[in-house]
Amino acid sequence: MNRAFFADTLATRPLLWEAMIRANSRKGSASLSARKADECSALFGSRASTLLTWLTERPDRVPANGSESDPGFWDYAEESRRLALLDRESLGALCRLSGVALHAREIAHVLRRDELLALRAGIGEDMYRYALYRGQYQLGGVRRLFAGLHPMMPLAERCALHGNMTLRLVASLWPEELSSRFLPSLSPLSGEELPALGGAELRELWIALKKLLLREVAPSWAPCFD
Repeated sequence: MNRAFFADTLATRPLLWEAMIRANSRKGSASLSARKADECSALFGSRASTLLTWLTERPDRVPANGSESDPGFWDYAEESRRLALLDRESLGALCRLSGVALHAREIAHVLRRDELLALRAGIGEDMYRYALYRGQYQLGGVRRLFAGLHPMMPLAERCALHGNMTLRLVASLWPEELSSRFLPSLSPLSGEELPALGGAELRELWIALKKLLLREVAPSWAPCFD
């Protein structure tokens, strides 16, 4: 339990704290029922220290039936882990946008009518316009990490697959207890393997993905990130 992180979150980042409460509530944590979440939220402000004490001293087991409780996941001090706090709608939008941004320059060079019609039907008109006007100038060098992958796959399918992979690759940085909660929120990979990236490349991918999230997908989440 990172006391400094909790103290800072409680004092300066109520939106991040609320997102943590929601995430643990919807995961069915035995130690944080919906009623407890409401009680915790009411402790902001001058009573924040009481909440911090409750978090750091709460029991890890439920004595009523002797079964081990699910304590939830609370260690979001490492920034990329906060991606797991997003709602499914925002995650889906980030997958779509990142996949299109990765291949935006290729999308802009599709000229044959039949290929263009199939592409626009596959990614949608909004994503097609995004690729032409902004997507080409976002994600930058991160594109090289996916260059040459699945060359025989139709472009629209490649966008969907690689967008899904970007989030899964970031999740590979996390503890298993968090990634196992997060990955079911994404579409399955259907047997495709993630590209092998080093730690520095994964961090580069996360930084690029965060910019995309906060500029294009969900600017309202900015207070939850550094």
